[in-house]
Amino acid sequence: MDYDKLNGPGGAEVRVPTDDSYRTCSQCGGDCYPEPTAIDGLGVRIAFVCPEHGVHSVIDPFEDKR
Repeated sequence: MDYDKLNGPGGAEVRVPTDDSYRTCSQCGGDCYPEPTAIDGLGVRIAFVCPEHGVHSVIDPFEDKR
């Protein structure tokens, strides 16, 4: 998978897929907004949330750093 590199909080590099389908709601086709989330034992994830239908997808911005 190809990623765009963005500067995150504290200068941390954050990567998101170049394919924007991860942020398009599969039910209504609307744009989902990013919501950073920390999960105990798993680290940081970014949830993409549709205002009408809830969480659409969750990505690991550091997936290829492990």
